[in-house]
Amino acid sequence: MSLNSKCSSCAAGEYMDHFAEWLRSAGYRRRPAQLLLRGAAHLSQWGSIRKVRIDQIDQPALDSFARHLATCACTHVFYGRDRYNLEGARRFVEHLQHRGILPPAEVKSRPLPVLVEAFSDWMRNHRGATESTIAQYVQIAKEFLADVGTDTGQYDATVVRKFILAKMGRTGQSRAKSVANSIRMFLRFLSTYAYCSSDLIGAVPRIAHWRLSSLPRYISTQDIERLVGACNPSTAGGARDRAIILLLARLALRARDVRELRFQDIDWSNARLRVAGKGRSETRLPLPQDAGDAILHYWQNFRPRVNDDHVFLRIRPPFGPLPSSGPISSLVGRALRRTGIQAPSMGAHLLRHSSATAMLRHGSSLEVIGAVLRHQSVESTAHYAKVDWMLLRSVAQPWPGNGGSSC
Repeated sequence: MSLNSKCSSCAAGEYMDHFAEWLRSAGYRRRPAQLLLRGAAHLSQWGSIRKVRIDQIDQPALDSFARHLATCACTHVFYGRDRYNLEGARRFVEHLQHRGILPPAEVKSRPLPVLVEAFSDWMRNHRGATESTIAQYVQIAKEFLADVGTDTGQYDATVVRKFILAKMGRTGQSRAKSVANSIRMFLRFLSTYAYCSSDLIGAVPRIAHWRLSSLPRYISTQDIERLVGACNPSTAGGARDRAIILLLARLALRARDVRELRFQDIDWSNARLRVAGKGRSETRLPLPQDAGDAILHYWQNFRPRVNDDHVFLRIRPPFGPLPSSGPISSLVGRALRRTGIQAPSMGAHLLRHSSATAMLRHGSSLEVIGAVLRHQSVESTAHYAKVDWMLLRSVAQPWPGNGGSSC
């Protein structure tokens, strides 16, 4: 007797065929899918014994089922304490929620204060900020309001500086800069709508930091090629990672650019790539031959056949877009460790810096590099000039009193 025929006798039997099809479309292989179906059936039998209907399953019920699994002594055919039992139950509930049989899971989050909600919308609609940046700024704005109150007409320089300096005393320099930047932006929002004076923006202290004082972190062109070669194109993970690393290294893309890349962004006829950068700006970049070939190889041979237009997907089910930029930095780090390259950092941004440095050393102007990197300020691009001593000599000004010599 097949698992599905056994499930037909349980309380959730009428939903099992749909659940099995959902698992198949999500990319689960036969054996893992059977185990997840078993967990769903176990949940159904547990609910029948406790008089809990399928359409009454909620998070407390799932928690109770999880406690049951720890000491399961059931005698029905779906018994067991295997981890797939709980995972199958959770996936089954997600499936029922998606179909509308169960209500969506409640997101337990406290509502934002009205000012913070408006600040969030302003950042999104008028500043073009990303959701991760908004989340960071909103959290600090909430802390600010909780500390100093919501009567914005009473804010003064003392109140603003006291809050920021107190935060600085409990955090490192990086966190202190985030607090200062967030409060400066929040005050700019408030002053835009006349909640407070624009003079308060100047009350935010500047954190002592010499911008772009460090050297850019990069690896050599030879090490880049070793990194590309460390990805096995005959496996799903290797084919995907190789295409990603080539895009990062050849076009100096950010991890977020690669994660959000969709098929409609690729103009195959003209070998061009559309990238949406910071502030919602769009740029079209030439698609190198090797990167394009790598994308096609991954797409045609290994990319899961799911209804999602992101170019790069998870390599394990349930298939879908990468949840964040983090996995892209992680796969770069894994490739670096496999090759034994001694790199100054282990994330995706290392390849962006390496690409810019290589372009500079091959004679590209700072204007060209800035266009490829989509820098809004020439100062950001000038950061890379510090790796080229001859270029620095050409722009160095004579030191007064040494006869006009530049060095």
